[in-house]
Amino acid sequence: MAILSNFDGVGSGQLQVKILAIVITLPLAYFLYRGYQVRRMLQQWQKQGVPMMRHHPIWGHLHHVGPLMAGLPSDAHGDYLLLAIQNNWKTLFPGCKRCPPAVYVDMWPFTPPLLIALHPAVAAQFTQEVSRVKPAEQKRFMYPISHNLDLTSYEGAEWKLWRKRLSPGFSNAMVTARVPELLEEVEVFADILRKMAPADGTWSDVFRLENMSINLALDVIGRYLIGIRLHEQIGPPTPLKTALLDTISRVRFYTNILNIWSQINPYRLLRFRINTRIMDNFLLPHISARVNSNPTSKAEKNQFLQLTVQSLQDEVPGGRVDRTAFLANALGHTKFFLFAGYDTTAGAICWTIRFLSLNPAALARLRAELDSVLGPDAAAATTLRANPHLVNSLTYTAAVLKESLRLQTNVGTIRDGGPGFSLYGPPDSDFPGQRFPTDRCVLWDGNWAIHKNPDFWHRVDEFLPERWLVTEDRDPLYPPRNAFRAFELGPRDCLGQFLAQVEMKLVLALVAREFDLAEDWEAWDVKRRVKKGKKPDTVFGERAYQVFANGGEGPPHVKDGFPVKVRLRTENRV
Repeated sequence: MAILSNFDGVGSGQLQVKILAIVITLPLAYFLYRGYQVRRMLQQWQKQGVPMMRHHPIWGHLHHVGPLMAGLPSDAHGDYLLLAIQNNWKTLFPGCKRCPPAVYVDMWPFTPPLLIALHPAVAAQFTQEVSRVKPAEQKRFMYPISHNLDLTSYEGAEWKLWRKRLSPGFSNAMVTARVPELLEEVEVFADILRKMAPADGTWSDVFRLENMSINLALDVIGRYLIGIRLHEQIGPPTPLKTALLDTISRVRFYTNILNIWSQINPYRLLRFRINTRIMDNFLLPHISARVNSNPTSKAEKNQFLQLTVQSLQDEVPGGRVDRTAFLANALGHTKFFLFAGYDTTAGAICWTIRFLSLNPAALARLRAELDSVLGPDAAAATTLRANPHLVNSLTYTAAVLKESLRLQTNVGTIRDGGPGFSLYGPPDSDFPGQRFPTDRCVLWDGNWAIHKNPDFWHRVDEFLPERWLVTEDRDPLYPPRNAFRAFELGPRDCLGQFLAQVEMKLVLALVAREFDLAEDWEAWDVKRRVKKGKKPDTVFGERAYQVFANGGEGPPHVKDGFPVKVRLRTENRV
């Protein structure tokens, strides 16, 4: 009532001004108070002896982050911050003999405080030993895509239920059974390369491999999930692809002072609604047709949606399923899997091809295995179609993929910290038993840095698929426990990881022996009419690096879509 008394005798114009002042002042006051809480909390931990970069009471760690990222191109992915911290630990932690196994990064007001695990045993504490919930920021990020009807948004009993329902459709046996269908999509990919490669064995014009790989990934996911051919590789973009990519370009992980106005822009919210309607109108008829069908053949029963429906029917007495609720979840999960798989797999294909082109010995061994397991190149698709299980016999090919994913991995998982949960330094670090509080922090599995830490990986910067074939743990190349985290570890690991690996194996099986592919930045510069003498953007001296795509956030893409050239391989070329 005291507040209301302040408005006694105030005219309507003055009243509006006062109300506006309150509307502006209250959020600003909360914003500043929140910043004070964050800075004060980190200052207290620093005084208690918790290892961290020198924390400033006003700037937090912004005075460290700026110089660390200053040497990188403006479009470099945020994951490079992890490497920058790890590579500069002697400067950032002058009193330490080794890099701390967990690192605080306070960049408020741009992000909440981050606690980044730089040791596999620390990452395991919040993903495997205890599976912490996902932070609210991730759910807000996913809402425009799936309306949070997806595995990454679910928690607790609901997550366990849907993980159980969806798991049969992504099992090794089910993915292997679908190899003949997936081959049809990969054959289109190979046909496109065949048309690009000059018949005389010379190099083609430069083109962006990532764009082709994205279209392939969308075709594979659409075929696998809902049993339809999207034809993204050979036709105009479907409304599904256009709407999905437009939505992804507009989502932001953290709302902060730099993007708040774009976040509340009415047009952005309108685009989300329009894109949701477009995606749902495209997908729903296909999903409904699958759900309402009565499959008779084994192939039809092995379709992803049919397996999920069967899983639901097995749970319910009498086998009656709430179709409305199921369709909503099927829509959400289909859009989620399209988002989660299209660019991650496409990027992995590009990086694998790059590593093979730069390592001829590995490429020769890969080709020899394909010859041995699948027979002559021309017969590869026919052989795999008749014997899908052979895809599981490509052990060196699998090692190539793992090594590529180690060196150019995807974003790690993030989880929510809390006042009752702490991380601890592992025994083999210089900080055994050291407590790292997690209150108000986002926990980030720093797989990008863990994969490139020489303390865990022998000959860390070399492309050595052989390390994944080592069986003796005394061998220096033997992969350390919990250190390979490309698909995450623990109960919330990537459900579609086997599908992604099979897709990449099929690409190599149909492409690696028929074609030579190589990056060509000089031709790319000529094509774009880049002024001669202009210094190109590089990371660690390489023009191929990971970037944020289309001005958005989320998983990394390859710089400029990875410009390459292709030629037909002749018999005398290794």
